[in-house]
Amino acid sequence: MKDLHSHILPGVDDGSKSLEQTELMLKSAYDNGVTDIMLTPHFVPDSKFSSPCVVNKNIFDDVQEIAKRYGINVYLGNEVYLTHDIVKYIKKGHVASLNNSRYILFEIPMHQKFNNIKSVFIEVMNLGFRPILAHPERYSAYLDNVDFFEELRDMGVLLQINYPSLLGMYGLRPKRMAKKLLKKGLISFVGSDIHDSSEGKYEAIKKMNKKLKWIVGKDKFEEITELNFDLLVKNEEIF
Repeated sequence: MKDLHSHILPGVDDGSKSLEQTELMLKSAYDNGVTDIMLTPHFVPDSKFSSPCVVNKNIFDDVQEIAKRYGINVYLGNEVYLTHDIVKYIKKGHVASLNNSRYILFEIPMHQKFNNIKSVFIEVMNLGFRPILAHPERYSAYLDNVDFFEELRDMGVLLQINYPSLLGMYGLRPKRMAKKLLKKGLISFVGSDIHDSSEGKYEAIKKMNKKLKWIVGKDKFEEITELNFDLLVKNEEIF
């Protein structure tokens, strides 16, 4: 499995606090069959979670050396908090796309609706980027609103689900929503969203593989757990 969403880069957000903890997370990934990980530290404009790209890259080089010991490929990006002026930060180079590709991972407010979300995503796409929305199953303001995410998908926004949602780690309603989105064929990626070595999120991935394959079928399973990740890393088109 290839993980599109993680907070393994140490000391820059609410994820790993040290290289030692990062190594524990990478070991857990290795033990549970994860071969590739996108490191996506939070970028929240004008907050303590806005570590500059150059700083992240220097830390990433250290993480990459640890990952090599476990045979894990790691890549760097951001999980970007969507704001109405986020394009300004993208233009200034404050936001890292995923592995320097055309793809950017975004999140929206967890508990309230984001006005004009489609307009902002269109602005991002007009810059030549392709938005990916992290964990759509977790946004309480849109729970059960599958049509909303279908509209985003139709306009070109890709969706990434959190594996632990399927185990109910965020509650029953996100679990149900995750299954609905999967059954509708709206999900393009999976991720752990791991923040801490003690969470058991990579263990959850190993537990859920068989169930996920049953929900979406073998071909779709391979697409969302591996093939689309490979296309993204190569900066190729994902449909």
